[in-house]
Amino acid sequence: MLLDDVRQRLFSPTKSPHPLAIGLELELIPVHRSDNARALATKGERTSTAEVLSRLGQREGWSEQSNGGDPPSWKLSDGASISFEPGGQIEISTAPQPTASAAIDSTQSLVAMMRDAMSNAGIDLIARGVDPYNGIGAVPLQLNRDRYTGMTRYFDSIGSSGEQMMRQTAALQMNVERGEDPLSRWRLLNGLAPFVVATFANSREYAGGPTQWASYRAHLWRTLDQSRTGMIYEEAAPIERYLAFALDATAMRARADGTYRAFREWINDPETDKEYWLFHLSTLFPEVRAKEFFELRSADSIDPDALAAPVVFITGLLYDGETARSAADLIGAPTEKLLERAGRLGLTDPEIGETASGLMALALDGARRLGGDYLRPEHLTTAQEWFARRIAERDSTNA
Repeated sequence: MLLDDVRQRLFSPTKSPHPLAIGLELELIPVHRSDNARALATKGERTSTAEVLSRLGQREGWSEQSNGGDPPSWKLSDGASISFEPGGQIEISTAPQPTASAAIDSTQSLVAMMRDAMSNAGIDLIARGVDPYNGIGAVPLQLNRDRYTGMTRYFDSIGSSGEQMMRQTAALQMNVERGEDPLSRWRLLNGLAPFVVATFANSREYAGGPTQWASYRAHLWRTLDQSRTGMIYEEAAPIERYLAFALDATAMRARADGTYRAFREWINDPETDKEYWLFHLSTLFPEVRAKEFFELRSADSIDPDALAAPVVFITGLLYDGETARSAADLIGAPTEKLLERAGRLGLTDPEIGETASGLMALALDGARRLGGDYLRPEHLTTAQEWFARRIAERDSTNA
């Protein structure tokens, strides 16, 4: 039954009126400009980010959603939403947009509005993969719903990376259509994941000092729980592999003795119903997550002015058929062995850097073939210039 659910609900072909649609989820870290202390969503002695967003939402006509005792979230008329992550990071989620340029425009205009409102309150929204200024002790849990308190208890039982991930990281997630050949797209997205980590690594500094990682965010995600993260792909049976991954992942439901066990060991429990299965799937954090769309989770947060670069990278490689085939040939079958190197070395890893450069060139070619109505010339130019700077930085570092 579960295999059929995964096959039909998560991996079946889709025919969309907008087959090249893309949605973005951009997370930003709020800090007080005067001292770089984290700006919290909850009320305290200093202005909270929730207060600023509530005033902005009232002015702009956003629909404010109550979340019990937690800070609110907001729905916008164009389908976008604004919400908080457990450490008060702010997440902007666009509605699926029919063109890449529409997704870029929507995100950039919303961030500009939010940054202006926050700036008036002395708060900056920074686009980094991890908080570069504050340690975990300075960032309390700010969402206390059952989902987040349960996750906190579970992650606390296995190590520190989970707590840091929840409260201190920020990412750019890109949501793409499954299309008429989901398995080919799934293969390509998983193969691209390490190169996305390396290309958009943006979190070398943490809590006031340097780390040994180009993307410390990627390191935290990779080490928080090996049962629910990583690249989940098997060439011979990708759907069956994803189901096995879900079944083997530890369920965030403690036994009476306080221990945890894999979801497959809960299957015959009377309390394990479809709702709990769906909840369990939502607690899995692979590099590419299967939903009603495919969610690529590998990029650090990026400044909105440079947002065209990751969007061009993914849409150019994924949505142009000729380029997708060339990219698949270039990277070969997905391999998880590159993930650690990608997070630690970024583009300075010779193999990853050379392949990523080839993928950037392919992405630009594919994006051009998608046409100016899909990606406007100025967005292509922004991406091309950003790629050139990244390659120059790599070459300078390796010299």
